[in-house]
Amino acid sequence: MEISTDDKDARWRVIATDLRAAILDGRYPPGGALPSEPELVRKYDVSRPTVRKAIETLVSEGLAYVMRGRGSFVRPMPERRTILITDRDRPDLAAPGNHPDVQAFGWDLAQRDHEAPLFTGEKTTANRNVAVLLGVRSGHPVIHRRSLWHRGHTAAVHGASARLEINSYTNADLLPAWDDPKRHAQYRKRPDFFYQSLTREHGPVRWMTLTTARIAYEDERTTLGMDYAEAVLIIRRTMAHPNGHPIEVTEVKAPANRYEIGHHRELADAPEADLTPQELADNGIDLVI
Repeated sequence: MEISTDDKDARWRVIATDLRAAILDGRYPPGGALPSEPELVRKYDVSRPTVRKAIETLVSEGLAYVMRGRGSFVRPMPERRTILITDRDRPDLAAPGNHPDVQAFGWDLAQRDHEAPLFTGEKTTANRNVAVLLGVRSGHPVIHRRSLWHRGHTAAVHGASARLEINSYTNADLLPAWDDPKRHAQYRKRPDFFYQSLTREHGPVRWMTLTTARIAYEDERTTLGMDYAEAVLIIRRTMAHPNGHPIEVTEVKAPANRYEIGHHRELADAPEADLTPQELADNGIDLVI
């Protein structure tokens, strides 16, 4: 197949378009090999760099991967799981006591098989992005809590587990008892204590949830086990005063190719009730926010 030389830049696009259509149509099954570089060079009458650019495009789209010395292959599609946005009781996802490993195995075993801490909490200062989230100035004291969830039952490419990163930011002025050693232990051990303290002192509160996606930064790819040029799904939930001023912001980051968003009222059999464990399992829900 000879491609017109009128537009040299279009050659790799034609090859990528043909291969993409064949992958999506199932002509090349998940895990199956794509035509070799020499085959594509002959078929399209182009150079190797042109073929490589076409393959790189498919790799960046998450449709293919390259094994050095073996060729290019169709990437198996990971099982997609659901993150549920609820208007019911909002859990404090950054609380160590709410970490799924802690709930499943207890405090002593939860951290045993992980080199990096699964959860951290510290008083620090707001960078520019956090300052915007909380409506404070850069450098203002904030409480930053972080939790990393490994969802091992979620099938991913080559058997890797899916990961969720959860960050919580709070204006430290709103929770002065954070520095009290006795209170600090309660913030860590009791799953609801952090939120209860905030709502008791600053309630009633309202909630706002925003969902967006973008190409993941390098540190996010490392943390979440993502490939180059994959998109990260970001769900940002804000606990706010009735006037809208932020009290606490929880930000969940997840690989966009492994997670999708669901809404409680649309998935629950009884919209006014919490989902049962069976409903969560039936709908493939990994996280409720």
